[in-house]
Amino acid sequence: MWTSAPPTTAWCPDEWREHLEAVAPGLVVPTSDQDGDAIGEQLAAHQWQLLLVSRRGRVHAHRGEHREDAGSITITPRGWCAAVADGAGSAPYSRLGAAIATQVFTRSIQAALSADTSASAATANDILANAVQHAATASNAAMRDFAERTGLAHRDLRTTLLAAALHGDTLALMQVGDGAMALRHADGRMSHPHAVATGDYSGEVAHFLPDDGALEQLQQSLALQSRADCVGLVLATDGVEDPWYPFTRHAGTLFSQLVRGSNEADALPTGLTPAWHEPVLSAPDPVQALRAWLGFEKRGENDDRTLCVIWHEQAS
Repeated sequence: MWTSAPPTTAWCPDEWREHLEAVAPGLVVPTSDQDGDAIGEQLAAHQWQLLLVSRRGRVHAHRGEHREDAGSITITPRGWCAAVADGAGSAPYSRLGAAIATQVFTRSIQAALSADTSASAATANDILANAVQHAATASNAAMRDFAERTGLAHRDLRTTLLAAALHGDTLALMQVGDGAMALRHADGRMSHPHAVATGDYSGEVAHFLPDDGALEQLQQSLALQSRADCVGLVLATDGVEDPWYPFTRHAGTLFSQLVRGSNEADALPTGLTPAWHEPVLSAPDPVQALRAWLGFEKRGENDDRTLCVIWHEQAS
């Protein structure tokens, strides 16, 4: 029988609060109640909806530990930006690293793209590419700055990072570490821009921010592509990816469940039992619906679960 307990330590030690504000201005420090189960947010703009929920895993809840995942979403004048991160379990303050990385990335994109008034698609694409590369650098630098301010080692903040940004008709996608992202197309097809980023096995991680070499891996992962017929996108930490592994096979079913609900005809991963059967994206309260959906069960899969779902009105 699993039990749930609030974290027994502060999410961020009081003496580090000013340093956290200095490197990631506006980052909300979770309270024990917020951190104890799940947090979520929904935004809408430009005929797009963004839905983000991060739910503490049963192992962490049972031990009275913090959720190590984090996520952030923002709206920009011509699009949006989203990022999710999974703090490394071996890093004592990875929860702070994940929160800093996602917050700084999305806010950096928001600031850069808010200044773009160009009508030229080519110029806009260059601006987007530069913005995401700068955001990656800023996230890594903020984590290192925080480590130096607090006397932590860089490895104490280790985290993955998956990010996506839309600017006009162009998508930018980046990833370092495990987790998965998938694009939904108008014909129902799913594509996987970083399907081989984590190696041949689920959970294999070669690089964590802010370790040496990780920033270069993140920047080299940049993929720019036309929005074209893309009507949806999911960003998932490995707490979602692992139970739905291989994600390249099951991401279509996952997205379809969020749109229309689950049914007995779904080809689910072996041993996975849904916890929510109604549509999520059209629910009266999508945040609570996604929180419930993330309660699916699969033996041995008890990690934090963070999922960001982004969809165009065409997908509904």
